[in-house]
Amino acid sequence: MLVPRTEHVGERPSWDCRVCGRPWPCATAKVELAEQYQTFPHGLAVYLGSCMLEAIDDWHGGNGGPPADLYDRFLGWADSGAT
Repeated sequence: MLVPRTEHVGERPSWDCRVCGRPWPCATAKVELAEQYQTFPHGLAVYLGSCMLEAIDDWHGGNGGPPADLYDRFLGWADSGAT
């Protein structure tokens, strides 16, 4: 599996981007991840799915739980091929 090469990573436990502060994966991370995984899209889904599970664990201990757009935020954009 490819190791993502981007500075735009999710800061735990908020899962906001360390660089731009937007909800991760931010627009830049989506573009960079899609480019890196273009020959192995299933690897991208595995990576994003594992990040989503970690985020769920982080949010479970916080207030309010995970956001309503959880799937779209982590995996929905990759399934559609949109960045």
